[in-house]
Amino acid sequence: MNLNGLNIESKAVLAPMAGFCDIVMRKVADDMGAGFTVSEMVSARALYYGDKKSRQLMETWDHKGRYGIQLFGFDPVDFEAATKLVLEVKPDFIDINMGCPAPKITGNGAGSALMKNTDLAAKIAETVVKNANGTPVSVKMRKGWDDDCITCVELAKKVEAAGVNFITVHGRTRKQMYTPGIDMDAIKNVKNAVSIPVIGNGDITKPEDVVNMMDYTGCDAVMIGREALSRPWIFKQVNQALNGLPIDREPTVEERMALLLWHIEKLCEVNGEVLGMKKARGQAALYMKGLRGAAHLRFLTNSLTVFEDAKNLVNEVLKENSNV
Repeated sequence: MNLNGLNIESKAVLAPMAGFCDIVMRKVADDMGAGFTVSEMVSARALYYGDKKSRQLMETWDHKGRYGIQLFGFDPVDFEAATKLVLEVKPDFIDINMGCPAPKITGNGAGSALMKNTDLAAKIAETVVKNANGTPVSVKMRKGWDDDCITCVELAKKVEAAGVNFITVHGRTRKQMYTPGIDMDAIKNVKNAVSIPVIGNGDITKPEDVVNMMDYTGCDAVMIGREALSRPWIFKQVNQALNGLPIDREPTVEERMALLLWHIEKLCEVNGEVLGMKKARGQAALYMKGLRGAAHLRFLTNSLTVFEDAKNLVNEVLKENSNV
């Protein structure tokens, strides 16, 4: 399908999640059929001032789907310089974060705080579009700041006028963070208000949720976040559902653990064993979802220190789930 200049093969895409959607997780999702993946949040200001860590966040491997780099910030001047630097990596698109609810982001006026200042948000979008040299630009937003500040439709119209190619809408306000359930009417209202493609985001846990969201809201694609961290094969299942094909069974415990070991091995390859194993703790805990003895197994992930520990964890998982 075409997202107004960005062709993607799958209507299910991976949400950018700071601390989780690193180069390895993006590779896993890409291999599983995600239409596109997005970098972790990159600070426009830090990139402007030459921060090496910010540059590292943009690095990626070869991928079948599309790849975007997400910028966050609050100053159009930072975005002007950062956009030019992002182009050096040659991403398929540039995404602007207007939805992150974290206090350390919103406290500086970035992320979902921009939902309270739609004029500034539109200026940032216009600046990125102007300096992107034709590279597609998207905006990821929320429903609004709180129940008294529902600005998704207003903001969507303004960033569309600024030249943004497509929009992603998370159906919660900043105040709601990640609970309760999303408001699909917010996504539907944005879709009805603009002519550019709209991606729906929030509460996707199974292929049927994607079908329901697309049917109800009319959105053009669906972004999957937290569920993809523990069940990355959901992209393949969603693609099957949307194409009217039989949906694959869930992977066996052995298949899931083989993927986990590959994931941890690559984390060590990218980061070195010490840092890689620290990163592996949180990721390994996610792979325990739904397994027998999951609480105990998640506890064991806290002590992962060397790669051999990962092998021992997998052996414990297989022992605990031998008859599953």
